[in-house]
Amino acid sequence: MRDTTKRPRTVIYILCVFFYWVALYIYSPTMTPYLADIGITFTMIGIIGGSYGVAQLLMRVPLGIISDKLGKRKAIIIPGVIAATISTFGMFFTENAYVLLALRFLSGAAVSTWVVATVLYTGYFEKEKQASRMQHLMLANFAGLMVSRFFGGIIAEQFGHEYTFLVGGFVGLIAIILSLFITEKATRPDKLPSVKNLFDVAKDKNLMIMSILAAFTMMVLMATINTFTSEAGIQAGADLMQLGLIATIASLQGIITSVICGKLFKKSEVNIRLILIMAFALQAVGSLVIVFGPLNLVAVYVSAILIAFGSGLGVSITFGFCTKEIDESLRSAAMGFFQTIYALGIISGPVLMGIFVDNTGLAGGFAVPAVFSIIGLIFAIVMIKKRAA
Repeated sequence: MRDTTKRPRTVIYILCVFFYWVALYIYSPTMTPYLADIGITFTMIGIIGGSYGVAQLLMRVPLGIISDKLGKRKAIIIPGVIAATISTFGMFFTENAYVLLALRFLSGAAVSTWVVATVLYTGYFEKEKQASRMQHLMLANFAGLMVSRFFGGIIAEQFGHEYTFLVGGFVGLIAIILSLFITEKATRPDKLPSVKNLFDVAKDKNLMIMSILAAFTMMVLMATINTFTSEAGIQAGADLMQLGLIATIASLQGIITSVICGKLFKKSEVNIRLILIMAFALQAVGSLVIVFGPLNLVAVYVSAILIAFGSGLGVSITFGFCTKEIDESLRSAAMGFFQTIYALGIISGPVLMGIFVDNTGLAGGFAVPAVFSIIGLIFAIVMIKKRAA
């Protein structure tokens, strides 16, 4: 007999997560061309994109530790949803590059609470079900990205890009209201993490490997789909609505991969090595399409689909298996460590690609994620055993 007692709280939580990601990403499909239109260089655009990762690098581990010590995840999640809403609303009122940089940093701080959000949700379920149930949360994440990007393109085309910030802010208010109804069992671990414990977490081989692979995945995803794929679309002749459609189709790949991985995780053994090799191969080919192919809308769509599908596989696998060998009392700290390492990819991807686009053009810029993908592929081949449970 199925246990339905968890269903109401998981539904509220999933809805909150959905609206939270809509608020954060509704402006993303047209953000780069908007910033370019108001006179910001591609290097600065890359820095603005990278600031999103800087905040996560600085805040993810501390938030994980604080969450473990408090034993209360909700007290951290609600301020994160509020920060997401403020950052999106704030962008409506300014065109100053440095203020936009600060607000994008604030959105990164909001996303830093995602580490705690994932731990709270998996805590609803028994340990053996957590990897498969985690895919429900990833599904809400990807669905939020897809819906936000679809309507973000329409809003930008019909009313102007700045109105995506306004709509996103109001969506964030819905997420805030829902977050107030999140339930949790407030518990503190019997043994709180010490400094030595945290160093031990960082020494866990599986956690380190998954973290590094996630960083390479995020380098490619953030540099392309979340930053410069839209510029490729503009140069290929797309309007703002088409940019939203490109981003929406890319997000759909994340949903598909989340469903696929959710089914795979129910099996007793998953060939994560093969899946990650496929993920990085797809990212590499998707990047090289822009490097070597003619720049047209077909090429941009193909590139976005391949990169997004590969990224979805990589994110799902690394998220699902990064803490499988970590003690429950250290799970938030371990997830914080994981997400801090992959924040390095969020920072370096857009920044390096922005520099290359400014100095070598768009094709040269897309060579950056292609190289990242190939390095990630080689690392996966060398570091992961042929089969992993």
